[in-house]
Amino acid sequence: MELFKVLVIQVLFASLPVLLVPSFETFVRTRALRLLRRSGGDSVGLAFTFASAASLLLCWMLDAGSPRIDGHLSLLPTGMGILYGVPRARFPLIALYALVGYIFSAAGEMPYVWIEALALLLLALGRTRLLDMRRSYRRLLIAAWLIVAYVPHAAFHVREETLGGGTFWGAFPMVSIELMAAFTAALLLLYSRRDVQDRYSMSAQAITMRERMLEEERKLQSFMGTLPGYALALDRAGLISEINDQAYSAIVQRAPSFNRQMLIGRSFSDLMGALGMQADPVFLEALDLTFRENKSVERTLVFGARKFRLYLSPTHTQGGQVGGAMCSIYEVTEIERMRTELENMNRLSLIGQMAAGVTHEVRNPMAVVRGYLQILQRKTPEEYEHYYKIVLEELDRAGGIIDDFLSLARTSSGEKENRSLRSVLDDLWPLLQADANLRGQQIRFEDGKDGEAMPMHAGEIKQLVLNLARNALEAMDEKGELVIFAEQTEESIVLRVTDNGPGIPEETLQQIRQPFFTTKKTGTGLGLALCSGIAERHGGQLSIQSTVGVGTEVRVEFARARQAEPVGKA
Repeated sequence: MELFKVLVIQVLFASLPVLLVPSFETFVRTRALRLLRRSGGDSVGLAFTFASAASLLLCWMLDAGSPRIDGHLSLLPTGMGILYGVPRARFPLIALYALVGYIFSAAGEMPYVWIEALALLLLALGRTRLLDMRRSYRRLLIAAWLIVAYVPHAAFHVREETLGGGTFWGAFPMVSIELMAAFTAALLLLYSRRDVQDRYSMSAQAITMRERMLEEERKLQSFMGTLPGYALALDRAGLISEINDQAYSAIVQRAPSFNRQMLIGRSFSDLMGALGMQADPVFLEALDLTFRENKSVERTLVFGARKFRLYLSPTHTQGGQVGGAMCSIYEVTEIERMRTELENMNRLSLIGQMAAGVTHEVRNPMAVVRGYLQILQRKTPEEYEHYYKIVLEELDRAGGIIDDFLSLARTSSGEKENRSLRSVLDDLWPLLQADANLRGQQIRFEDGKDGEAMPMHAGEIKQLVLNLARNALEAMDEKGELVIFAEQTEESIVLRVTDNGPGIPEETLQQIRQPFFTTKKTGTGLGLALCSGIAERHGGQLSIQSTVGVGTEVRVEFARARQAEPVGKA
């Protein structure tokens, strides 16, 4: 019974590699990184080597502690370690087997240990060819090697039996039992090792795929972080899988309770609904087209007064199928405004060039016509006087239009003088006050501290203020109020003309700077274009803000000179 128990323990010890591999593999992967790098990253192979070394040591120690049994099964785990462990560890394992055998072997057993070490050496040298064979052939050869390698051990038992006065047949039962135990352990090792290796191979593949996915995700996050504008990554179902910082910040500004995790997995429509907005059908149509036709799509989105450019590009799986889409959204409101202004400037430049070429040819005949009309007016009966008056007024209006064209053609304001903006407003006060009184409206000036002098052409600045003020007065009903405000900041001198009229609709506001665009019955559509030109010639910029039902504010901002002397009110 004791013999059976010891043999069972020997079989268990010999089969330990398949039991110890999980623990050793975890240790190698987390703690023995240097060894893992040296072994080529084969954590399972390195774990099998360590487990085999531990198993052979335990088998020898059990054999030394059981005087009634002279056999051990350490040959098996050593062979398995040579075959399935790290290739570099083959010969160190053989050396360890010989060293442990030298320490724990019985008297007279060492020569047989050397023979077994030689058998292990042959196995190590033939390792590559053996592993390249089909599994069935490999198992047959391993069984044959085990029988041949066990011959020295059997010979030792026979020798011990005969030296003790026994016969060959007296040693046969022990040899047979140990050989059966060896085959049992070998079967356990071979089949269990395959399961362990397959399991860890799948686990390693899963870990590799997960690490690769995490790396791709990090690359995607890094790439999206460098994108300007708002960037979203969408999966095949149109759900958000990633979002860049700029888009996230814009969403959080509108909905502070949102966090990044709440955005992942939402559809674009759901996100817009959560933000209290309606999803643009243009976006949904573009996304459907991207998925359906597998091509990049470019569209323009409009949210109120803001315009955005949408770019959608499909992303693909390894099989070449559409796996999702990259969405980039850039705000182009300012770009569109600048493009419109550039078009207006080009149009004004062309108009100015034409005006400069034909003005002389037009004004001379008009002057002649006006002169003869005035002569005829003096010789015509009084009942026809009002007809001459109408004709002369229309000629004067035509002359004013020609002057406007000449102003458009002007690129320089000529010689300038240093004056404060407030002094110009004071000069215009009686004229503007009279216009307002005739309409039953109120007008007032406001300013901050004493204005700073700025280089200006006073006549042009007066024309600028008059045009803006009269536009505001004409836009208001009776009892309307016009406020003209001059202020000074650290970087600029600002003129603001504010009225409480009906305001300007958004669609009109987008076209109001275009030459010849007007909402008046008698207007030429050149007033704001002239004002913009005057502001630009003085280093300023004109902007308009309007709310329907509230009023309109026109703001002209002039850059301050680096060195200028403040002056008092005129």
